[in-house]
Amino acid sequence: MAKRRRDETNPVGGRRSSGLVVTLLGVLFLGFMASQWHERQHIQNIEVTGATGLSRLAVLHAVDTLKSKSLRSLTLADVRERVEAIPYVRSAVVYFSGVRQLTVEVDERLPVAHVVRADGSLRYVDAHGVVLPNAVERTAHNVPLLQSSDGRELRAKDIESIVALLIAGSRTLHPVLYQSISEVRFDCAKHCVEVVTDDTRWRLGVMNAERAALAFADMNVFWQETSQRLNMASISEVDLRWRNQVVLRYHTRNIIAEHAA
Repeated sequence: MAKRRRDETNPVGGRRSSGLVVTLLGVLFLGFMASQWHERQHIQNIEVTGATGLSRLAVLHAVDTLKSKSLRSLTLADVRERVEAIPYVRSAVVYFSGVRQLTVEVDERLPVAHVVRADGSLRYVDAHGVVLPNAVERTAHNVPLLQSSDGRELRAKDIESIVALLIAGSRTLHPVLYQSISEVRFDCAKHCVEVVTDDTRWRLGVMNAERAALAFADMNVFWQETSQRLNMASISEVDLRWRNQVVLRYHTRNIIAEHAA
């Protein structure tokens, strides 16, 4: 008489699969409950970093109303857009840094120059040539003044071009030379640029940022070779219009000295 075969189906594997499903469902449930709990929390503290007197008060005013609001009602992208709408803010990063804390990291538009407006007021200009509004708080930035040689208000395109020259100067010139720049004058008719320093004037002529960087490099070489034996206060003009040449014009004598850079 033939014996029945024993059922070789292993029930252990099925029990393991069922246990895994239960565990996964439990994790999902806990995650859902934690998310619901987090969204019901309210903002108690807002930390702002990177903001100086240029934008600090405006940023605080923009985010102060978020306090005591539930996290569910907040959209980080909306908060970021609100902060970036402030003229002195170039970009912002907004994130939750704790259960009830919001952090706003600000990247400011830092002034690189002043510009004279039609009403005679001074306004800051950033590295992209954007004219900024008056800051809420009093600030002190030692930056050059931009103005036209005939007193007319500079056009936005002209401001961008002059600022590009300044940025080239900040990257090329020796810090002592760059910090001596007090004013940049632009001839609107001839499109010529003149730099006024503490001691003298630099004549650049018609230049773009690339050409100006080369002229400033010539000025570096000239200054490093002659600064110990030359009194810059006796020079009325430094002409940088020619490549590898620095031409000096003196105050008291009608002498033109040419130096190879």
